[in-house]
Amino acid sequence: MAIAKMSHLRLVGLRRDQNKIMDVLVSRGLFEARATDAVPFELSSGETGRYRELKLKQSEISFALDFLKARHAAMAATLEANKRDVNKGKAAPIEYTLSGEKYGSARKLITKADFSDAAAREYELMQVCDDLKQLSFKLVDCLSRAAELNSKVEQYKPYAAMPIKLSELHRDGDIVLSMYYNRTSTKPDIALDELPCAYEVRDVNGNVSLLTIARKANAGEIDKRLAAMGYTKCVFDDDCTAEQKIESLNGESEDIKRQIFELTKAALGYEKYVTELKILYDVIELDIERSEAEQQFLKSDSMFILEGWLPERIAVTTVDEVKAATPDVFIQLLAPEAKDEPPTLVENNRAVKAYEQITDMYSSPRYREIDPNPIMAIFYFLFFGIMIGDAGYGLILAIAGFVVGTSKKFDVGIKRLALLVGMGGISGIIWGVLFGGYFSIDFGETQVALLLNPLDKPLLLLVLSIGMGVVQIMTGFIIKFVALCKEGKPFSAIFDCGSILLLFVALVLLVVGMLPSLAPMLGIEVNFAPPAALNTAAIVLALTGVALILIFGGRNSKNVFGKIVGGFKGLYGLVNLVSDLLSYCRLFGLCLASCAIGLAFNSLGGIIMGIPVVGYVIGAIVLAVLHVFNLALGVLSAYVHDARLQFLEFYGKFYDGGGRLFAPMGAKTKYIRYN
Repeated sequence: MAIAKMSHLRLVGLRRDQNKIMDVLVSRGLFEARATDAVPFELSSGETGRYRELKLKQSEISFALDFLKARHAAMAATLEANKRDVNKGKAAPIEYTLSGEKYGSARKLITKADFSDAAAREYELMQVCDDLKQLSFKLVDCLSRAAELNSKVEQYKPYAAMPIKLSELHRDGDIVLSMYYNRTSTKPDIALDELPCAYEVRDVNGNVSLLTIARKANAGEIDKRLAAMGYTKCVFDDDCTAEQKIESLNGESEDIKRQIFELTKAALGYEKYVTELKILYDVIELDIERSEAEQQFLKSDSMFILEGWLPERIAVTTVDEVKAATPDVFIQLLAPEAKDEPPTLVENNRAVKAYEQITDMYSSPRYREIDPNPIMAIFYFLFFGIMIGDAGYGLILAIAGFVVGTSKKFDVGIKRLALLVGMGGISGIIWGVLFGGYFSIDFGETQVALLLNPLDKPLLLLVLSIGMGVVQIMTGFIIKFVALCKEGKPFSAIFDCGSILLLFVALVLLVVGMLPSLAPMLGIEVNFAPPAALNTAAIVLALTGVALILIFGGRNSKNVFGKIVGGFKGLYGLVNLVSDLLSYCRLFGLCLASCAIGLAFNSLGGIIMGIPVVGYVIGAIVLAVLHVFNLALGVLSAYVHDARLQFLEFYGKFYDGGGRLFAPMGAKTKYIRYN
């Protein structure tokens, strides 16, 4: 269980064999291309034309899928609106059944045969994309026309209250008819009463329509005064009333809606191709990966140079396969040089692999760095269970986690998260038995806890939580101590890590020496008398650790003042160490909160169960809902706070990260995963 050693593959082959070579490398699923090193003779870089062609095809498939998804949602909304109208008696039911196609983000499980079939049907599927594109053009035209008609309806609506043909407003003669509109209820009386004209006002929902009759000589003054009051003059000249025009426009809108519906139906007829389109998208994605890799090759008319990374354990067998497929090839397997930054391939067993996502959220390990996952997994497992603190909850999490984690229906990321929670459930069962927690049931005087009851002995739980923090932080410093020694820095290991370890050992000895006096407060019995030398040893170790920090904390400074200040700065840094230790109180707090909340829920459920006749039924339902809530809250809190302890209090002591995870060709897919 460590970071896999990588081999640098350098290959020189003939252009005619390039596809065969790439097929072998990609089929292994463990080859990552890298930029080819410069050579002392003239070669050209890879071509980009094929890459652009593939990206264009992929964008067309993506458009087709997005178009189908949008039309599916639009049809669902149409059918739902129709259902409401039918219930109100306003419309006849639409005879159409929407498919059950899912457009979610979960990757579909397929076989290699499905993958090959989609690749073989590329021409047919790209024709489907073209058909959908043509439908989208027609649909856009209809939607644009519908928007235009709706806009016109809104323009005519202000004048619908006046039953007069709009063409009458533009007749020549001495008498002029004019129509105006105002979005407010402002009356025109003040502006028009002193002018020789007749007018009619209609107020519809606070919007005023105005029809005036006046001599042509006075029309200009009327327009001016009404414009000053915010009135807009009607400019339409249709040979019908505004209401009739609106009816005509609405009729056109209904025709357009029917066309949109038919176009949507036609588009959804292609939903049977959705799975194949998704597979083809990823088929092309793999071709794009190969094209990107080939752009990093150096080429001539007849040969090419390829370089990349392979795990050392399969490098030799991969080379043999390539040579078997194409004998005319020259291959070198090289060890990574000091200047190289190989990708990181973490190889752990299935249990530890579930915890790798926690580390990756922080930062992936570098190639030459220790893999922290096996050690971190132990602490994460223990801390998760403490924060759950209930065997009943743990059993539910374990069952649910392992059912999802071993199912083939879910993607790798979900399965690993489920396994992490499932293992946390096992830890919860262990700690629940030790704490006597079984769905927070109060067993009264009966002692069911094998170690302690958090509600009865909270101080002992607090000491246990901080004690586990001491163990984890010491582990971090021990790892750093060993790493510095391996790097040839023994003095840094002693002065920077050894001094802290001495202080922690002194703390442990001091606590052991004080156990007899602390026992009554913690609610435990101590049947041994610690030797008197224990306290003396603790003091000596503590003073030694402080002296090392004070004397050597500023050893890298070039002047005496800097060395002195550096020593005191190192001592001040112990405050942060105390803060780190106190962070582990969250184990105590979350465990106690989960137990107390569960106990309160049980009390509430007991009260409800006391109600005659239906009490037990309602109480059981209420209890189930409340415990599910408490469990969900506990899992979320445990996941987040456990990760925080690893990131800040543990990794901060020894882990740098900053690595790049190994990304082999053929592993990056958006819609599919292989069986």
